[in-house]
Amino acid sequence: MQYDAYMIRIAFVHNRFPAGGAERVTMDIASYLKEYGGYEVFVYASRISEAQLNDEMLSNFTLRKIPTQFISHSRTKQIERYILEDEIDILVQPGKAIPGIEKIKERTCVKTIVACHGEPFWQRHVIMHRRQKGFFRKLMWHLFNRRRFEDGTLAMRMAISRTRRDYETSDAYTVLCRSYIQETLSVLGIDEASSHIYAIENSERPVAEVNYNKENIILFVGRFENWSKRIDRLLRIWHSVQDRMLDWKLVLVGDGDDWHRMRNLAKAMHLQRVHFEGRQNNVAEYYQKASVVALTSETEGWGLVLTEGQAMGCIGVAFGCTSGVKEVLSPDCGCGFVVPPFDEGKYADILLAIAAMGDNENMAIRQRAVAKILTYAPEIISEKWRVLFEHLKTIE
Repeated sequence: MQYDAYMIRIAFVHNRFPAGGAERVTMDIASYLKEYGGYEVFVYASRISEAQLNDEMLSNFTLRKIPTQFISHSRTKQIERYILEDEIDILVQPGKAIPGIEKIKERTCVKTIVACHGEPFWQRHVIMHRRQKGFFRKLMWHLFNRRRFEDGTLAMRMAISRTRRDYETSDAYTVLCRSYIQETLSVLGIDEASSHIYAIENSERPVAEVNYNKENIILFVGRFENWSKRIDRLLRIWHSVQDRMLDWKLVLVGDGDDWHRMRNLAKAMHLQRVHFEGRQNNVAEYYQKASVVALTSETEGWGLVLTEGQAMGCIGVAFGCTSGVKEVLSPDCGCGFVVPPFDEGKYADILLAIAAMGDNENMAIRQRAVAKILTYAPEIISEKWRVLFEHLKTIE
């Protein structure tokens, strides 16, 4: 296939598409680049959710199927074939570099970007979780690695090694805020002046009509994956405040492996006014009604749920587990509440304080949050990506 030599061709690699925040950002970038002109965007994905796509979305990019990440050799070979066939200039790898990317670069001369959509060295949390997932891993952990894993130092060393590989094999490495640049380079021992690391936030679409007439709802939205989202913390916090917030309710939207376990925990704790809504196609309806969006996660690279809630006029509350969460909520600017990790008593106090707020104070926080979201508008964030693409295209 012959393409216009003056076009810059970008390909994004995803596992499921569309799925979460990274995939939504990809669609925002593709839409912006089509309108800007001079770009052709491709998406290479393993599992494609046709029901979540429409003709308008598909007009912005070309979608191609690739093998699952569990068949890494076939997946790598197919990606390389597509790079050559589609004459790709820049390959964007959200999360981590694909296996064999060094050889692909040698054979195709493609430029590569690794886009870290989590906190720096996010892999350590996954490693600590997976060390006891499945019989074989449990056995190996107990026999050989228990002492090394218990304090997290081994997991951190492994995460540093994987991040270093991703950084060194890429032509650009992106993180979600300026603080993450310093955190990453400090641990890797790299001088920022000679680095190829860039801060590009996740985009958030402003809402045309924000409902400020909120109901007394505390809303959780996300995967029921308790090792990372720590929904059990939110349930305990609610248990401590429910008798003092009698006209409030807790609503949880989402599904996942721990959905039944969390629902059973709520029953065992005799929680009142708790609603498990399951997976919903139209989450916007919940944001429009909710007064508070609450996260109690162990780790959040950025917290798209927080920015989605802010765009809808919700007050965000989360543990300050990462610089990304602090950047999103910007407590110094009065855009939300950051709770010291992982002080459940302090979290409860903040929820009680919000419930007791006057209308003027409450409205001021919501309006500041909505205004802040404008700085993450898709055209602003996508332009940062376009500038990076232009820069990489000029590098020999």
